[in-house]
Amino acid sequence: MFEAEDTIVDPELLDFMTTQKSGGSGGRGLIFSQERGRYIKAMLPRGKVQRLAVDATMRASAPYQKPRRLRAQEAFAAGDPATRKPLRKVYIEQTDVRIKRMARKAGALVIFCVDASGSMALNRMNACKGACMNMLAEAYQSRDQICLIPFQGERAEVLLPPTKSISMAKKRLEVMPCGGGSPLAHALTVAMRTGINAQKTGDVGKVVIVAITDGRANVPLCVSEDGEELTPELQKDKVALKEELMAVAKQLRGIGSINLVVLDTENKFISTGSAKELAESAGGKYHYIPKADEASISAVTKGAISTMF
Repeated sequence: MFEAEDTIVDPELLDFMTTQKSGGSGGRGLIFSQERGRYIKAMLPRGKVQRLAVDATMRASAPYQKPRRLRAQEAFAAGDPATRKPLRKVYIEQTDVRIKRMARKAGALVIFCVDASGSMALNRMNACKGACMNMLAEAYQSRDQICLIPFQGERAEVLLPPTKSISMAKKRLEVMPCGGGSPLAHALTVAMRTGINAQKTGDVGKVVIVAITDGRANVPLCVSEDGEELTPELQKDKVALKEELMAVAKQLRGIGSINLVVLDTENKFISTGSAKELAESAGGKYHYIPKADEASISAVTKGAISTMF
């Protein structure tokens, strides 16, 4: 167990919070809804009316007020005094109704997916925890959220759920379990689920998964998700483990709103190239940083993420 430490992070890592993408996409983009946000235009209703656009509805009905008023007067004069409805100043029909289309700025979710296995824990955890705290301090105005998923042992756990709360982050990051195996496939699966669930809330647009790993997985999904016993045979089946990991990466590639950045920390003297292949299969960005301290993580993460927004 390692206590959380303050980590000095290059301020450039935080620049992606306000970096705007060139072109007509509007930076990170907007979230459109009928519930909340800034009123940008009126539109015809589809289903239940939630926010009536009074101005647009009145404009749509204006050309028909005279004939509607004449029909209403004729019906009033010919009707039974006991049942006839009083005359109105404005007559609105269903075809006139317009609703508001609302838009609000989409926040981003950055998920740090960190290898906390025995070979990775000592020189990774403090830098990642420090990066989370510093990014949260800068993320309030831009509505961005941070999430931390360490993976070790037989499964990955969401240590820090998507949050903008600095106090919650400090409490969750006080201690972190480290050591054991490397369930990389399960970590990416958990990260995908977390990103998709965050997008369903309507406050998150893009999701970036920053995977800090050497690309070596030795725990299959059947152990992490189904609770099967981890046997030496399962750990030694490198071909099956790699195929499973690439299959998860291809699933990630099919989700257009989630991007992957792989920070490769593998020793090149005994390199297998797994981390680079993982990034290529997922359609993500790849960077090799054998010395993954706060400075190098800041530099490559800022550069990779800024191109996605």
